[in-house]
Amino acid sequence: MKTKILVYLILGVFLLNSCSNVENDMYVYEGVWSGQYGGNVDSGNWSIRIDTNKTVVGTFTSIQSSNSYPVIGVISENGVLNATISMGEITGEFSGHFMDNTAFGTWTNNTEDDSGTWNGTKL
Repeated sequence: MKTKILVYLILGVFLLNSCSNVENDMYVYEGVWSGQYGGNVDSGNWSIRIDTNKTVVGTFTSIQSSNSYPVIGVISENGVLNATISMGEITGEFSGHFMDNTAFGTWTNNTEDDSGTWNGTKL
């Protein structure tokens, strides 16, 4: 009887430990990230917050016009970002990869025919 209880106890510890590691890995990108972007016409700064549901919300701020545009999207468990930039008639994409504490990718402004790259870090 004592052997059965010991086996169940050990099995339970292994199961709980393996579940907690998977859960922690899923939220590695959670937090605030920021950086710079540059393109053919426009350049500026961006800042986003990633929550535990892998939802991405932030801003894309132009140095040239001082306008800020909302960024909304999702990030996958392997750090692939797919987001949109939109405000009124201005639309575009903000996509890339997050790895450890760095991030990089590409952006497009479909309305003004501009595009470029971006990079940043986790704060």
